Amino acid sequence: MTDFLEKWSSKKADKPRAGAKTVIDTFRARIAEQKAYLEEYERDVDGFSKWRSTWFQRVPGGFGVTVGRDAVNAGKGLNYVVVETLKDVAEFLDDLAHHAQSDTGFQQALENNRQRRAALLNAGKAGASAAASKAAKPAATKAVATKTVAAKAAPAKAAAVAADGEAKPKRGRKAKAETTTN
Repeated sequence: MTDFLEKWSSKKADKPRAGAKTVIDTFRARIAEQKAYLEEYERDVDGFSKWRSTWFQRVPGGFGVTVGRDAVNAGKGLNYVVVETLKDVAEFLDDLAHHAQSDTGFQQALENNRQRRAALLNAGKAGASAAASKAAKPAATKAVATKTVAAKAAPAKAAAVAADGEAKPKRGRKAKAETTTN
């Protein structure tokens, strides 16, 4: 046991935390992913099926390449190019990675886009939790109104089922006992 601790304690480190990457690191990782898709496409042009994940598409005249999945431009409105060959696509992705590393304006645009996406995600989560809390705590008057409407609708529903003939109960549900309200 002591040999183990002596051997490995010098290599002790903290675990990397999720989300610790900078926007530039994340963007460069996405570019590397696109280059992997490009290599896969080069190996099997006819069998390639991951078009929805790629930033490049076949277009008349060559390949159309976007700058990411979001509406981010690389500067001066540059967010889409059309190139002739796969080599040009790879060169564009390499230059884009270098541009992301060196251009502070582009880095700021990436950070703003990240913040916008995070705000949308958090707003969606907050909206879902607010809707759940409203559903969990209905107002007393709303509950009373729902009961009277349901009580009035129950005989009408039973009459409609009787007119159609024998109705099969839904799977996995117990029959609801009828209640009368005065």
